[in-house]
Amino acid sequence: MKNKFFIFCLSMIFFLPMAQENFLAQENISHQADASVAEKMKIESDTIAQRLEELDKLLSEIKAKIEKQEKEDEIKKLLEAATQLSSVKKKEEVGLAKRFHTGDRQQAGLNPNISLGGDFFAAISSTKNKFISEPSSASYGNNRFELREMELSLIAPLDPFTRGKSFVSVTKHAISIEEAYLEWLNLPFNLNLKTGIFYTEFGILNRYHDHALPQFDRPKALVNLFSNKGLSGFGFAGSFLLPRLFFAHASSLDLSLMRGGTGNSFTDQGKFNLLAIAYLKNYYDLSKDTYFEWTLSSASGKNDPNEKYLSHVSDLGFAVKWVPSDRAKYRTIDWKTELLYSRREIPSGNVSSFSFYSSLQNKINAQYWLSTRIGYSELPWDNKQHEWDFTACVDYWQSEFVFFRLQYQYSKREFVSYLNYQGPFPDDHTLLFHVCWAMGPHKHEIY
Repeated sequence: MKNKFFIFCLSMIFFLPMAQENFLAQENISHQADASVAEKMKIESDTIAQRLEELDKLLSEIKAKIEKQEKEDEIKKLLEAATQLSSVKKKEEVGLAKRFHTGDRQQAGLNPNISLGGDFFAAISSTKNKFISEPSSASYGNNRFELREMELSLIAPLDPFTRGKSFVSVTKHAISIEEAYLEWLNLPFNLNLKTGIFYTEFGILNRYHDHALPQFDRPKALVNLFSNKGLSGFGFAGSFLLPRLFFAHASSLDLSLMRGGTGNSFTDQGKFNLLAIAYLKNYYDLSKDTYFEWTLSSASGKNDPNEKYLSHVSDLGFAVKWVPSDRAKYRTIDWKTELLYSRREIPSGNVSSFSFYSSLQNKINAQYWLSTRIGYSELPWDNKQHEWDFTACVDYWQSEFVFFRLQYQYSKREFVSYLNYQGPFPDDHTLLFHVCWAMGPHKHEIY
């Protein structure tokens, strides 16, 4: 038994280190195996990342080649289209050279813009007094159907620096030149020049033709000073764009010298019959939808046939217009006012008179306008005689080429004599129906 135990102990002593060494060897092998697996997984992960990077690079190269090919195809198509157009143009040029020997086609391009407008009305008044019913310098007529005017318009640029405009007025009584003038544009020192027959810049409404007025007729304040034809005649005018004055966003000055006069404020029978007119305008943008402008005008000339006595007429005008940018087709409010002062020399001294009018237009939708006007005027040769006028209108625009107007007007007069007319001059109520149409590019625009 002791021998066996001794032998067992010896065997344990001999084999135990070997077993421990074997265990450590196996554990080391296990660690090495784990490390090998981890290293192998890392290598595989790096390989996959590298392959993904290479694949992404390859896809980018393929995409770039496709885009380049598409651009080249597009450029090729554009070049082919340009080549086709060039060949068509060459064919057309060859055709022109062979076909149009007389230059007729080129001449058509030089033709002016031609327009024709018609202005008709029917009016009935509470009185048949001759001063009110008969056409004159103070009235277009009443208690009748009437052609006020047919207007023929010819407008064309003559060269890069000049423009020609002509307006021929045709009525049942006469054919006359309403305006015919030449303009030199964009000259040095911000200058434009004009010569011919024209309506001069004075106040707010003087440049308007009858068919473009906010109401059917001109305010009595202007009619009694200048007749219903306004300030016009043959002469020269210069328009200067000034530096900004009085904090305005734009300022301009117009100077005119013309032969005119209608017999009201200025004589129409003198030898020279010259008028000198100055006009200053300042413009302000109050907002993106609203602008305001004020004008200061002055006109001077002789008032008697012998041209001994002077008359001066001064005008202060105000205008405010609101046009909402998002609803310009449907809404507009336009207010105009002019204050006029006249000083007239006569053998016994001077006569000073005062006049004014105020007009308001309201566009309520795409086709209808409502309008009203009030005015007061003292006669320039006798400030004790005066007239009030009250006007209301409804305008229906069928299109930009055709509109209809229904107008009511009440005039209250305190007259004893009026130029070649002798009294009585009764007050009157007038109801008027107005039809206006236009064909061609020159429509009823504001001047």
